[in-house]
Formats: sequence, C-alpha cells, structure tokens
Amino acid sequence: MYYSRPVQGDPDNYISLLSAAQIETLRHVFEHKNSKEIARLMDVSPHTVDERVRRSLKKLNVSNRVEAATILARNGVFDDVTPYQPLTYQSLHLADDPADDEADPGHGSLWQVFKIGLPFPTASQPINRHGLMERIIWPILIAFVTILAFSALYSILVGLGRLT
Repeated sequence: MYYSRPVQGDPDNYISLLSAAQIETLRHVFEHKNSKEIARLMDVSPHTVDERVRRSLKKLNVSNRVEAATILARNGVFDDVTPYQPLTYQSLHLADDPADDEADPGHGSLWQVFKIGLPFPTASQPINRHGLMERIIWPILIAFVTILAFSALYSILVGLGRLT
C-alpha cells in the first residue's frame, strides 16, 4: 500500500490519533525489531502487531513502518512514553482461533491436548504463568517418571546380577 504524503502541520494533531499500544509498537519498530519480536515483548500475536502498524500508517498517512516510527522519534514521542501494558482484565493466553483448538483434540502435541504448559521457560513461554492445577500436576508427573526410571534401572541391575 502506498499513502500519498506525510501529514503536514502540527505533529500533535496526527500523533494524538495514535493509541498507546500503537505508539509502543512503533517504538519497537524504531528499535529495529520485527513483528515476531515485538509480539513477544508486548505479549500479543504478530498479527496484532501488524494490524497496529497498518492502522498507524493510515493515521499518519505514510507508506511504511520505518517512516512512521521516524516521525514519532523526530517529534520526541518516544522520550515521554511509558511501556504499554495489556489491560488487566484480558486473559494472558488468548487463542488465535478457538475453532482450531476445539476442532480435533486428538491432533497436536501432548501438551496441547491436555493444555498444560511446560515447567521450564521456552521461547514461546518465557514466563511461568502456571495455574494451581499445573503446579500440582507437574511435581506428581516428575515423581512418577523418576520412580519409573529408577525401577527400570533397578531391573536392569538385577538382571545383570543374575548373569554373573
């Protein structure tokens, strides 16, 4: 998409049209982050980041994300902005498409079927946000697997002892 030319006049007139989330997104763009990195930092989907950028481009009447971020930086918007925080009443884990999650629970990984997060940090889950049930289930699972492992080791050692 190409927009005709940047808005002329008082920057406050068109910068004030942007939401706090759009400004924060453009601040990350100005820091040379891509949509996936921004999504991870802001705890939203990459699609949401792209949509915020598209709407910002339209409001600022510019043709690309770097140009929009540069306009805000040139006008000192990033100097006074506080980091965007998602609304507290929103769920931290919103499914991209709930129909996909309920469509066929037999497919996908074991973690998706039981909807249980891993007990350690990963790229997609850098922060522990386990609920009460996950905090109870994980120690039980770990203890069960440990018992099975030691039972198998004991059986192997007993079997080797009978060979001699």
